Amino acid sequence: MKKIFIATTLVLLAGCSSQASRMADCQAQGISKDACYIAEQNRQTAVQNTAMKQAMENAAKQYAQTAKRVVHVRIKGIDIKIFPADKQGYIESTAAALDEDNADAQVYRKGIFTAIYYKRTHKVVLMRDGQIYGRTTV
Repeated sequence: MKKIFIATTLVLLAGCSSQASRMADCQAQGISKDACYIAEQNRQTAVQNTAMKQAMENAAKQYAQTAKRVVHVRIKGIDIKIFPADKQGYIESTAAALDEDNADAQVYRKGIFTAIYYKRTHKVVLMRDGQIYGRTTV
């Protein structure tokens, strides 16, 4: 069992090489040290550029998913539309002011109506003149 583990480790490490070993291999082929150094720098730049490109693609996908989320409900005939990522809310198709935004909820106010969107439970509560007018789950 121990021999298999050692053999597996050697096989896995055979593909790994350090910058120094790549430089030594390059120079062993009769290539100048400067040319080997430039080739190594180009290799590192290519790896970094690939990683950066992938990170940017992942970030764009994640932002696109977040930006598309819309909470749209109707409570007792009152139309409420909330864009949590953009921190914008509309009550009866009119922009509502963002009063409060914390980890648990976003509170929007327009006239006598206050809409509270609970982020964790995905519920919307509509208040009229400070009294609960209705509630629903998104």
